[in-house]
Amino acid sequence: MRKSFKNGVAVLGLLAGGILLGTSTTAHAALTPSSSQPTANMVDVSSWQGNLTAANYQTLAQNGVKAVTIKASEGTGYTNPYLSQQVQYAQQAGLSVNFYHFVHFTSTDQATQEAQNFINAVQSVTSSKDVVMVADFESSELGGISKANNDANLAAFDSALNQAGYNKTDLYTMASWLGVKIDTNASNQGWIADYPATPTGSKYPSANAWQWASDYRFPTIDQNLDVSQLNNSFYLNSGSASASTNTNPNSSSSSSSSASSASSSSTPTTPKPSSKNPGEIVKIPGPSGKQYSASRSASVKLIWRANVGSHYYTTTKGARYSKHLGTRYGYNSELPNVTWVTDAHEKLYSKKTGHYSIYYHVKSTVGNHGGWIWRGYLK
Repeated sequence: MRKSFKNGVAVLGLLAGGILLGTSTTAHAALTPSSSQPTANMVDVSSWQGNLTAANYQTLAQNGVKAVTIKASEGTGYTNPYLSQQVQYAQQAGLSVNFYHFVHFTSTDQATQEAQNFINAVQSVTSSKDVVMVADFESSELGGISKANNDANLAAFDSALNQAGYNKTDLYTMASWLGVKIDTNASNQGWIADYPATPTGSKYPSANAWQWASDYRFPTIDQNLDVSQLNNSFYLNSGSASASTNTNPNSSSSSSSSASSASSSSTPTTPKPSSKNPGEIVKIPGPSGKQYSASRSASVKLIWRANVGSHYYTTTKGARYSKHLGTRYGYNSELPNVTWVTDAHEKLYSKKTGHYSIYYHVKSTVGNHGGWIWRGYLK
């Protein structure tokens, strides 16, 4: 993310798409994990982190990150072009997924328009409403508005979100603006940016989170990242299973079929692309995506996997599984009225029976369920 400093306050390069404002201008080398530092259990990303790979998100999870808050939109017309990919990678790593909107509104009418842009962006990647929707309040024009007007505009923004079913909202701002240019409240307890030269301990305990660095380096990730310490579980309630994404036919994932079908070779991983495996297919778990069976996963061998065109099916038989069939996401009888759309297929060999089976990766037409289903159950 890009920033400059003016009058002792970090200022965002417009449309840079990042949360980064703090109150300290002290320059130091990139921070690396240390037991003396605050916890780094939330990371925020935007298009400036569009180069992060699925493996990088796994690294974040392995190093204590529990949540990622992703820039969805800005103003009235901008949507993060990496939004879907970033949601997918975060979900695959098991991270709680939330969203933020970079605010420019200076009136209640503009606030309502920007809220709709935010809603549209988020709804393009998830049907879940159990996500935190953050107003990123740091743009320079907001500094010229009175606190009373900024508070009123933020209330209009939140009201539009609430009317659309999003009741978990928060306010991101820098510490120097807190109570001066904008207020936190019961609905927006705050995500406060303040970058000490030597970060340690905790700050802003009544806020939901404290962003304490923008130059943190995780192992094997050669890029500075924003990190925050969570003061409660507010950002952790949107588990990866509930923030289901719409799938991109050319990107990755998992979920599959029936009780009488084979399973694959290992727990879900991110395979390297090849001519037979062009990439992962986006995981879209159903509500019961916690039932993992190592024996089922080890009972099959993957022969090939490839993308396929869109075809429409229905079924009430079998279940939806991960790509290796190790995790069951839900029984198809629970969703009798869903139309399933294919985007990939795979051939599996059952070590127990010696038989081969074809599975299709499907997603629901609204994008909130998906998985791998045995071809014989689709009609």
